[in-house]
Amino acid sequence: MRRLGAWRWLLVPLLVVPVGWLLFTGLGRDPRTIPSPLIGKPLPAIAGITLDGKAWDSASLAGKPALINVWASWCSPCVTEHPLLLDAARQHAGALQVVGVLYQDTADGAAAFLAQYGDGGWPDVDDASGRVAVSLGVTGPPETFFVDAAGIVRYRQVGPLTSETLAEQLRAIGVQQ
Repeated sequence: MRRLGAWRWLLVPLLVVPVGWLLFTGLGRDPRTIPSPLIGKPLPAIAGITLDGKAWDSASLAGKPALINVWASWCSPCVTEHPLLLDAARQHAGALQVVGVLYQDTADGAAAFLAQYGDGGWPDVDDASGRVAVSLGVTGPPETFFVDAAGIVRYRQVGPLTSETLAEQLRAIGVQQ
């Protein structure tokens, strides 16, 4: 019986040390920072039909910086960030292309959202098949991708944008204030 008691004390460090290490390394991370294999690489070819029934593809973004925002009408953080997107589109009209990608939602839900919170006039691609989201590696809305004029993805924001992040990343893709 005494031998079993000694083994028990040897098991404690074997269990506590790995669990402690996982907690220590994981607690210091920002949960919104999810690595993306797209950073520094060309935007994948994506295409779809917009909410107004027009064909759209990423080739139309060539030559100008772009912001691709993945959103849904049921997403409350999307409501929070929507005014920032509207302001950015207005302030940088002609210098910035904005594209919305509707994530796991209905066209009716999206139309109601845009009627209530404002339609920025940019194309909103209905991604009913989920292909665009998969191509971008989306985990859930909102997510925003900043693409420079050469078509290279420079930044991915998981979660709602802040005015500071928006301004910083727009500068990084060559959109001047």
